[in-house]
Amino acid sequence: MAGAIDELLRRIAAFHRSRPVVPEYPMVAEVLEALDAASSPTLVEARYLPVLRHLEAVALSGDESVDAVLEEFLSLAASLPWIHTAGYRGVLSQEFHDNYGYVQLVGPKSIVEHRCVRVGIAVWGPNLHYPSHHHEAEELYHVLAGEPCFSTDDVRRTTKPGDAVHHAPWQPHQQDFGATPTVLLYCWTGAVVADAALVGAD
Repeated sequence: MAGAIDELLRRIAAFHRSRPVVPEYPMVAEVLEALDAASSPTLVEARYLPVLRHLEAVALSGDESVDAVLEEFLSLAASLPWIHTAGYRGVLSQEFHDNYGYVQLVGPKSIVEHRCVRVGIAVWGPNLHYPSHHHEAEELYHVLAGEPCFSTDDVRRTTKPGDAVHHAPWQPHQQDFGATPTVLLYCWTGAVVADAALVGAD
């Protein structure tokens, strides 16, 4: 398992280096440093969440750099520790919780411990709305599958595999997910210890 996770981390690093400008955003330099130094533990305990059922419907995009990450992730997904954001329990609906989840590969209390960077992959089922939320960390998403729509106060943007979406610290943002499952690669830098919080629920 450790070798397979390390291979996924290598593919994520290669994906970031494949972007037209490296680093695509300045924060990526710190992400790459963490990925290059990462070494996963020998034993990783799997944790199942209902969102895993949606992975059967995820198709490769045809973008070689995206699919290198997505293919390795899909092969490992059932063996990884899936989690929910603790602060959303009892606030967001059971339907939402049954249709989302994420794996934190690098970060605080993650497969690979790191105090200043988070890297992970998140999945949402079709037709979900993720209400406005924010966090102190700077964030960069890359779409691996699906066509999610990202909204901030002044911008609404529908995306496709390979697209990047950046959020500044404390910038409120929300997402609407389309008719097929969404898979997002995410990176956080800066104040990464605290999870996201719903706007107005801090």
